[in-house]
Amino acid sequence: MNKNLLRLLDSHSPPKPALINQYKRQDVFRCMHDSHDRFNNAVSVYHVLKVKNCFPDGCTFFRWKCRNLNKGIPCHKKFQHVGRLCFSCRYFYDIKEVNRPEFTFGEKEFQLFQNELRDFESWLDSVQGKQVELSGKITSVKPEFILKKGNKRDQVLLDGFLLTLNECFINLIHFKDQVYAPISIGAQNRLHYAREDSIDCRGYFTVSNGMIIIRSIKGVEITESKSPEFWTESRARVVQKTGSVLPRQCFACYSCDRSSLLQVISDAMPAARPRALFCFEGVTEPDLCGYRAGRLLTFACPHDEFDVIV
Repeated sequence: MNKNLLRLLDSHSPPKPALINQYKRQDVFRCMHDSHDRFNNAVSVYHVLKVKNCFPDGCTFFRWKCRNLNKGIPCHKKFQHVGRLCFSCRYFYDIKEVNRPEFTFGEKEFQLFQNELRDFESWLDSVQGKQVELSGKITSVKPEFILKKGNKRDQVLLDGFLLTLNECFINLIHFKDQVYAPISIGAQNRLHYAREDSIDCRGYFTVSNGMIIIRSIKGVEITESKSPEFWTESRARVVQKTGSVLPRQCFACYSCDRSSLLQVISDAMPAARPRALFCFEGVTEPDLCGYRAGRLLTFACPHDEFDVIV
């Protein structure tokens, strides 16, 4: 039993209600812009209210067009699609579009959401940048990679490991959502964090792109360890060499245990922090992923039945 739960049981005051990450909710807004098609038009609260700030007025988008390409006439500069280099061309034009995210609930639900969001942001303000106590069970350990884009070639660099907890206690608050804790290569070499380990530790509370990240964790106590398998530096180095950067962000790849998000660093756009997906299996086309197909087949057929079929 973790320390925070014991403190709650010993405390005479009633426990505080559990919190979820209101920023990462995808059941609140929908946007019909075609860039959200691959996510079934679901968009996070953080994207709508903090990144785009497009509710309720919407955002303006200019769709680039070419009069020649629209008619099937080849571009005289041999371009295959319309881009920034086409702005000075006489055949170029654009269409102004306004997209407005839709609220998926009724008026009462909207008021409830606003109250929950206000309470959540008040809690964030109270712990932001401060050291907190974290207790919970690790649901995922993955190597964390960076994609460094260069003029001649791109490099994938190992930047440590990332622990994920799907439900935990932060101080005395029950947080029923994902929390991330980045650790160094040396920390993983020493402590051998593994999936289903229960840990107690301290770290600094931060919010990045709507994600809750506990940084610089220390005073770690692994109170329960179930899995004998854990990531090693040498195994991560092999994946660094054999893995592949996916050409697009596929929805199914986000939840796959053999992929991770890449932070992209480029001298051409130092202020931007785009992300890409990195496949540990070396798959280059998500639709042809044999690993995902194998997992689906395994879950569909128990091992004894699968042996008979084969």
